[in-house]
Amino acid sequence: MKTLILLLISSMAFGALSEIRYDFSSHKERAISTSKDKKKVLIFLSPSCPCSQKQFDYINSLAKKFDNVEFIGFSSNKHISKDSALKYFDQFKINFPIFIDKDLKYANKFSAFKTPHVFLIDENEEVMYQGAVTNKRSPKLSTKFYLNDVLTALKENKKLPYTLSKTLGCYIAR
Repeated sequence: MKTLILLLISSMAFGALSEIRYDFSSHKERAISTSKDKKKVLIFLSPSCPCSQKQFDYINSLAKKFDNVEFIGFSSNKHISKDSALKYFDQFKINFPIFIDKDLKYANKFSAFKTPHVFLIDENEEVMYQGAVTNKRSPKLSTKFYLNDVLTALKENKKLPYTLSKTLGCYIAR
C-alpha cells in the first residue's frame, strides 16, 4: 500500500480533514477527504521513538483487517522538522495517512502523551478507547492486544473489553 503523510492541518474538527497528504509513491501532495460516518483510530507516532516503529507492521495489519474503521496517524513532536518526519516515514510501508502535527494541536486536544498512543473515537469525536496498541512495546512479545480486541468487539457489536489501558513508549516532546 502507499505510504501517506499529511501536512499539518489547522482545523481542530476531524470532519474537516479534507486537507493535503503526501503520497510517497508519486512524491506529490494530493487532497483527501475523510468519512464522517466512520469511527476512527487516531495513532500518535514519532520518528524518534523505536516503540512506534515496532508497531508499524502490526498497525498496518489491523488497518487492513478492520476496514470498517478509519486509521489516521499523527506525527506529533515539536522538535522534529517536517522534512525529517517525511524522510523517516518514507522508509516504511505504512498504509494509513499520517498528519504532521508539529504544533501539537491534536496531541493536546486528545491529551496524547506517549507514542504510540491510540484513541478510538466515534462519529461525534467521543473517545471510546484510549491507550496502548498492545501490552508490550513490541507486538511480537505481547500477551494482550488491546486495540485488536476493542476493534473486534466493535465490529461484532459487542461491549468494548477495554476503554483505557496504560500507554507505553516515548513521551511526546512538547
